[in-house]
Amino acid sequence: MSKSIGKFTADTLITITTRVLRLFLGIGIFVIIARILGPELKGVYSLAILLPSLLVSFGTFGIGQASIFYIGSRKYPPNDIFATNIMLSFFLGIVGFSIGLIIIIFFSSSLFPEVEKGYLILALFLIPLQLCFTVLNQFLLGLQKIKEFNLASILQVFAFLISLSIFLLVFNMGVSAAIIAYVLSYLVGIGASVYLTKQSILSFGWCFNKSYAKDAFTYGFKIYLGNAIGLFRYKVNIFLVNAFLDPIAVGLYVAAVEISERIWLISQSAGLVLFPRVSSETDEKKLKELTPIVFRNVLLVTFIGAVFLFFIGRFLILLLYSEKFLDSVLPFQIFLIGVVAMSGGKVLSNDLYGRKRPELNIYINSITLMLNVILNILWISKYGIVGAAWATSISYIVSALSKTFVYCKISENKIRDMIFFNKSDFVIYKNLIRSVYLIRR
Repeated sequence: MSKSIGKFTADTLITITTRVLRLFLGIGIFVIIARILGPELKGVYSLAILLPSLLVSFGTFGIGQASIFYIGSRKYPPNDIFATNIMLSFFLGIVGFSIGLIIIIFFSSSLFPEVEKGYLILALFLIPLQLCFTVLNQFLLGLQKIKEFNLASILQVFAFLISLSIFLLVFNMGVSAAIIAYVLSYLVGIGASVYLTKQSILSFGWCFNKSYAKDAFTYGFKIYLGNAIGLFRYKVNIFLVNAFLDPIAVGLYVAAVEISERIWLISQSAGLVLFPRVSSETDEKKLKELTPIVFRNVLLVTFIGAVFLFFIGRFLILLLYSEKFLDSVLPFQIFLIGVVAMSGGKVLSNDLYGRKRPELNIYINSITLMLNVILNILWISKYGIVGAAWATSISYIVSALSKTFVYCKISENKIRDMIFFNKSDFVIYKNLIRSVYLIRR
């Protein structure tokens, strides 16, 4: 078990390091957009890319995650999975683009009343590119090629920062520049993913495996639905803030979310490594022990980070966004409460995916989505973006607690196993220190 934990720790450290780099690059992106565009145009930009992000979330049908599971279970050859995924993502991208265009033509005046149609249409090109990049990147994750997975990820964000810097800082092209830079970054990410995948499998084949496609849709749809509902739980707040308030409030709200959710890089990194590990693990004893170790350590580290961010939140927002965004400070601090709780929930979501029980995430996310919407409707009109922040945090806490109880019932672990530390935890930190030492050398 100690060897398995050591490998898991090393892979997680690589992923966290990449996420930290992405964080700093992301901060650069946020700063450029916020300072050049200001609260109102930043809100317009956020609304413009909202539709593509939702359609991608609803349009993947969990194909990428399904490939992780089926690569781990060794049911289908990797070459068949790769080729079938590319064909499916291409088809879904065209469908998503078409749906988005219909929504913009007929409903943009009511859904996005203060956003130009040109911005919305331009942002639609993100749909096929995001779908393709996501599927390719998750294929690398399914192969447990953690370094390659992270390299492609970092290159995509780096390309976004460089393109954005040129278009906004040099040419001052406005909202269009931010969207175009985002589109170009995914083209770079796709190119990197294809190259790295070619190094990881023997050959590219173009056989469409109908049996895999059927299984991928059946299993992946459950993951997709759970993820889509979970994402919509956050995205719906933007719609509601815009509906009850205005784009300026959206800009302030999104700024608070962007900073607070950066702390999820720890739980996201651990969850990404955990999913393929659980999918491929055949030893029930190791499977039962691994997730609680990851859960309690992720929760601890996230809590420590959140306390630190709570006290420097005002300074961070002034530094990164300027004094125009000071109204984001209190919502940011409120978000941190829910973010800590949800960090543990994200770990457990990936465990449930690996156990082929994604439907449980659907049930929990659906309930907490309804709770979130109800609380937002009640509180935004009274308390503004502060009410929206409390609504989100409470829904995150309820979600995390629900997943903890469900996981314990399935795995036959006790609540104390999820909370109290033991010798296994010290192995993690021992390997972490050793990995850092080796990296420095």
